Amino acid sequence: MRLIGRPGGTGGTGSTDRPGRPASTDRSGRPGTPASTDRSGRPGTPGTTGKSGSTGRPGTPGSTGKSGSTGSSGSTGQPGGSRRFGRPGRPSGTSPSPDRPTATLLTAASLLLALLPSLLSTPARAASVTSPNLLVDAGAESAAICSPNGLDGMTVPGWRITSGEPDVVCYGAAGGFPTASTPGPTDRGTGFFAGGGTGNSGLEQVADVSGAASTIDAGAAAYNLSGWLGGYASQNDRVGLTATFLGAGGTSLGSASIAPVTNKNRNNTTELLYRSASGTLPVGTRSIKVDLAFTWTAGNTTDGYADDISLTIGASLPSPVLTAPPSSVPGFDHVFVLYMENQDYSGIIGNSAAPYINSLANANTVLTQSYATTHPSDPNYVALAAGGLYGLTDNSVSTTTINAPSVGDRVAAAGGTWKQYTQGSNGACDTSTHGYYYPDDAPFYYFAEMKNSASFCQAHWQPLTQMTTDLQSTATTPSFVWFAADDCDDMEACGVAAGDTWLSQTLPTIFNSPAWTTQRSLLILTWDEGATKAYGPNYPNQVPTVLIGSQNTVKAGYQSSQRVDQYGLLRVVDQALGLTPLTNNDAYAAVPNDVWK
Repeated sequence: MRLIGRPGGTGGTGSTDRPGRPASTDRSGRPGTPASTDRSGRPGTPGTTGKSGSTGRPGTPGSTGKSGSTGSSGSTGQPGGSRRFGRPGRPSGTSPSPDRPTATLLTAASLLLALLPSLLSTPARAASVTSPNLLVDAGAESAAICSPNGLDGMTVPGWRITSGEPDVVCYGAAGGFPTASTPGPTDRGTGFFAGGGTGNSGLEQVADVSGAASTIDAGAAAYNLSGWLGGYASQNDRVGLTATFLGAGGTSLGSASIAPVTNKNRNNTTELLYRSASGTLPVGTRSIKVDLAFTWTAGNTTDGYADDISLTIGASLPSPVLTAPPSSVPGFDHVFVLYMENQDYSGIIGNSAAPYINSLANANTVLTQSYATTHPSDPNYVALAAGGLYGLTDNSVSTTTINAPSVGDRVAAAGGTWKQYTQGSNGACDTSTHGYYYPDDAPFYYFAEMKNSASFCQAHWQPLTQMTTDLQSTATTPSFVWFAADDCDDMEACGVAAGDTWLSQTLPTIFNSPAWTTQRSLLILTWDEGATKAYGPNYPNQVPTVLIGSQNTVKAGYQSSQRVDQYGLLRVVDQALGLTPLTNNDAYAAVPNDVWK
């Protein structure tokens, strides 16, 4: 939880998190710059002359250029003299010839006959139809908060994370990331898609084209797939783009791919290049799955970049609407959240040093694909408490204040009550550091209201012993509880066995309370981050998470492989207690839907 300083290297070994930390250790320092193997020697913003091989943006797909139309046939002169303009040959003052009406009709008929072949041979040109972009959040602008360093996982609204922890990085982020002036899309927003801090990663989105079935099945629907793809300097991290055409039953009917832009394509400069692929949709296509695949080669971050992804087809379809992933989380009266510290999934599940935890895991539901947000510890706490990091990249509770609402504020707004309880605190609102006690063992001291109002702090931040008292009645048990062990019993300083013992002595107080035995209550037992504070493909930041529910609400002896992260757990809290989401991170996060009874 307390590492000061970012490990460098190609996913190299990081130090362990403050083992045996003495009480005098200060955790307010910001981690240093990663080691030189990550982004050392990054050049300044490259000039535009380095963009060899980039292709210009084509015109609207599906439209045809004007074909050369046949010119009108020239009219023949009328017999008996010229009839054009001033009609020479007729003396001034002479009355018109009595045969003029007949001659005029003959001339019109001759002209019509002359034009008729041309009119019949020129086909009518149908208006070109092109759909709107069928992808939502195609420019990475719906992310709650873009990353300042590319190292934090997040929800990417509209996209499903298929692997790793891809993210959205701010243009101009420190460390050589693309800026507002880096070659790339001219209509860029605040952020772009990137590969994250855990190696290879992927995003996926499915566009429904069933509304154009008749056009598609007539073999007349073109498609155009495009995007701006790039990377960092001479590093060959990259991202490719693929569209898979699916039938009504989800069977693949074909695909189109755009190859990654390599460092050689970019002339070893940081930039994004426009790429596209087009063709005709296979007959029977009813949906199109679009994948972004990020490939890591070196460094802490996976520096394949993408922006302004587009998928259009030659048919009329409505614009897609950004919607949240489905949720079947039931309602609860109380939700309890507990973060333990610094353990990988494999370090807890199946570990004989944690018999109590594994007994809980075997009797309840384990999330086998649960991931933390970043390193070090505190941003992972704030992720679930605030729905975003708000620029936090270190453990700095004494010097950092977040001026944003917390999940506690959402509970209060919904008519509920909430508290954080911390082991070892000397009374309510204990902001000091002593022994194994630290004021950031629970997250709410980061928030302005907790710092600025003594009465608010004392009402919402109390010793763990007070939780035992409050649990004696359903009326005094808060709707939302965040409780925390000290740095010994949370496994950070004293290891797995110490934490397992503490849990075996603490959790029965909850399980035997009226709130558990007579009401619907949910316990989320999870870990803040993995055991090693490092980045790259060897450090996926996969953590144990166990869901335990009263009143037969959670499946027993079940393992869910549905991916979830700390924003997904926050959305579970939102749904369980009927809360308004804090940000787009929890509003559009995926939740485990297969665990509930």
